[in-house]
Amino acid sequence: MLANIKKTFSPMPAILAQAREGKQAKWNIFVVGLLAFLVGIVSVYCEAILLIPYSIIKAILQMGSSGKASLDLTSEDMMVAQLLVTVAPIIILIIYVHFAEKRSVRSMGFVKEHAVTDYLLGMVIAFAMFSACVGICVATGAMTFGGYVLDGKYIMLALLFLGFIIQGASEETVCRGFMMTSFGSKGGAVAGMLFNSLVFGALHLFNSGVTVLSMVNLILFGVFMSVLVLKLNSIWMACAIHTVWNFVQGNFYGILVSGGSFGTSVFRFNSAEGMELINGGDFGMEGGIATTIILTVAIVVVLLLRPREPKNAAE
Repeated sequence: MLANIKKTFSPMPAILAQAREGKQAKWNIFVVGLLAFLVGIVSVYCEAILLIPYSIIKAILQMGSSGKASLDLTSEDMMVAQLLVTVAPIIILIIYVHFAEKRSVRSMGFVKEHAVTDYLLGMVIAFAMFSACVGICVATGAMTFGGYVLDGKYIMLALLFLGFIIQGASEETVCRGFMMTSFGSKGGAVAGMLFNSLVFGALHLFNSGVTVLSMVNLILFGVFMSVLVLKLNSIWMACAIHTVWNFVQGNFYGILVSGGSFGTSVFRFNSAEGMELINGGDFGMEGGIATTIILTVAIVVVLLLRPREPKNAAE
């Protein structure tokens, strides 16, 4: 089992070896800053443009389900639009990697092998992991069940799930598909893993209700995703886990997601006052020790797994 841990980082995982075969573009803070600026600008314009067809499509769906339609946009519609436009970083980084670093999307983890099975298994794993977090909170009295609250909002629930599919893939593309592979191909697997995980945590620094423990948990989540990608030489399972983790958190259990509320949910769970260390308080479950426990166990389990051999070792 210890040999499997060593194989995760040495010799260089296949996904990093593939990235290393690229142009080896100078990867520095200037590049990161420029890409962040481009992503921000494109996302703003994409969101504004997207709202027009989005409102029309939503009206058509409402007409088909209830016979009534409206082009008015709610705060939840804006949330969906914000989630959908996170496709921009995926597109920008794929273009950058292809033209600047001269490498394929395969070296970012977008492989064909096991893509569907990895994604489906990732969805199951994420649901089980977050449900375990909820279970710890309920068992300790840190959370109480608030009932079924969906109230027929099936279309909005589906739209939010679609949004989280894109958002989960976007954050994984930025942190694991780009940062870890580009940086790790030069500095090594451990350096790539730690660097992108710290950046992932830093991206949430200004979220509502952020605490030291929430930052620790976000970094642990980044480490978990990184180890998973390095083990599988694929990003698909990480994308699925990230998507379902966020969706189940906010839109199934009705808990704050990294300090934010995403409205429509199937159930509602209420955090008990005075139990913030366990339930995360105003940041949501990711700010509590229940999540620390589950993520730590998950990291250990994945580290002990045998790394997947690439389909063609020469690729």
